[in-house]
Amino acid sequence: MPVVMIGHSKTVRLPKGYRPIRQSDVNLEFESGDRKMRDYHLSYFYDWSRGDNNIVIVRESVRGTIDGVVMFRLVPNIEHPKTIVVEMLARNFAAGGSSGAGYDLLAVIEHYIAYQLGIERIDIEAIGDLEGYYESLGYSPTGEKYYDSSWKEIVNMTKKLK
Repeated sequence: MPVVMIGHSKTVRLPKGYRPIRQSDVNLEFESGDRKMRDYHLSYFYDWSRGDNNIVIVRESVRGTIDGVVMFRLVPNIEHPKTIVVEMLARNFAAGGSSGAGYDLLAVIEHYIAYQLGIERIDIEAIGDLEGYYESLGYSPTGEKYYDSSWKEIVNMTKKLK
């Protein structure tokens, strides 16, 4: 399992095929199945990952393509994380649809990253249309919703980990 540095002092082990996004990924083909996400290229995810507390993990196929990407941040900060907040999750349809990539990336966050860092809660900002999907994965709506001009209704959801 690859060992990944988180911040300046923490490391986590990720399963084979999962890793942080790299600058060399930015020119790889990536196209979400969601029409609104077509402007989100790998360069966007890489640039976002360079911010404080921000992490982007990719699922890499054996062919070297990126099947999916998840961007999240550690709260209150990367050195003392208590919560993971998932900002965006996307599958790469240019890589053949990459069925299951989003589910698998969430599982890596839950079972590897959160577990190894001792994090007991994951929050996700879900598009309203996907609320039922995330509920099926154990996330519960917090009651907080807001409207985004691009995405419409956003539902804040949370999952307590054991």
